[in-house]
Amino acid sequence: MGENTRHSLDEFTFGGDGLFFDPIGQPCVLIGTVEFQNFCHVLDESFDTPLGRRLIYAATDGEERSLHDQKLFQFGRWFGRRRVERALQQRAKSMGWGWFEGQQILSPAHDGLTVGFLLAHAEHLTKSRFELEWNQRSPELIQIILNPKQGAMVPAPRAHRLNWSDTSEAGSLVGRINLELDVRDAAFFSGEARSFFLPIDVLHHLISGLRGRPVRKMPSLSIAHIAEEFEEPEVFAAVVHAAIGAYKRTEYPIFLQAKEDWNGHLQSRLTSRGFGTVEVQKSPLDGDDSTRFLIRSPVPALVAGTLLGMWQRAHGKRCVVSFDLEPSGLVVEVREPAVDY
Repeated sequence: MGENTRHSLDEFTFGGDGLFFDPIGQPCVLIGTVEFQNFCHVLDESFDTPLGRRLIYAATDGEERSLHDQKLFQFGRWFGRRRVERALQQRAKSMGWGWFEGQQILSPAHDGLTVGFLLAHAEHLTKSRFELEWNQRSPELIQIILNPKQGAMVPAPRAHRLNWSDTSEAGSLVGRINLELDVRDAAFFSGEARSFFLPIDVLHHLISGLRGRPVRKMPSLSIAHIAEEFEEPEVFAAVVHAAIGAYKRTEYPIFLQAKEDWNGHLQSRLTSRGFGTVEVQKSPLDGDDSTRFLIRSPVPALVAGTLLGMWQRAHGKRCVVSFDLEPSGLVVEVREPAVDY
C-alpha cells in the first residue's frame, strides 16, 4: 500500500500561533477520527434531515477548490496525468485520509469525508462529473462506483463564509510546533488516537450548507445571549453544541486551581492541533464573576464548544453562556446558572 510514495510532514507548517497549513498552503486542523465522527453525529442530530451527502459534497467541493489553481496538480491533454495521479495519492496519504487506489479507499480515516475527497480527485483527473455510489466492504475498505454525468463541468462553488466562521489573524505565524505523530503506512496517530488533517475549507462548505435548515432544540446548551451581528445564529449554536457533544465523549481530564492552569490544556487541545489560540481574560478562580475567553481561530465555533465542554468538566457544573463578536475575535462568557429560590 502506497509503496511509491513517502509519508512526510516536512512540507506542512505547524505554527506556534495555532495556525496549520498543508503542503499546498491551505489551512487545516489536526483532528481525531473518533472525535470528528462524534462531532458529525451530534451535528446530524441537531437537524431534521441527514447530513451524510452534504458532508461528502462539502469534502468534494472544498478539495476541488484546493486543487484548482495548484501547479502541482495541473496536466496537459496528452502528458502528465499519471504524475498528477501519484501526487494526489501522496496528498491523501500525507493528510492521513487513507490510501486512494483507483476507485477504492484503503484504511479510510472517515467514511463520508474520504469518499468526497476521492470523488474530487477522480473528477479532477478526468475533468468530468460523476454520480456517486459507494460500498463499505469493511472498516478498512470502501469501494466507489462512479457513473459519468452529462453536460459541462461547472466549477465548484465557493463556500459562503459566515461572519463568525473565522477569527484567526492571518499571517501572524510565531515559531513552529514540533508535532509528534506516530506515522504508519496510510495513517498516523496523535497520542493513542488515529488522526488526520482536515482542510478548513471543507468545514466552511459544510457550515455554509446548513444555512436555512430547521434546527432542533439543543437542551445541553443554555445560551443567555448571542450578539445581533451573528449571521445564522442557530447554525452557530448547532456547531457549538456538536463540539460540546464531541468533547463530552472524550476522557480528557482537566483540573484547575488558578486561571493560569488553563494554558497547558488550551495548548494541548487546541493550539498544538491548529485550532488557533484562546486567551482566558477572566476566571472565577481569580475572583471574577465569570470566565471570559477570547478566541482567535480558523474554526471558532468548534473551539467555543470544546471550551464549554472543558469548562463543565473542570467545574463540574452546568453553565450559561453569552457570545459576542469583537474585532479581536469571538468572545465567550461563561457563568454558573442563577439559583432561583
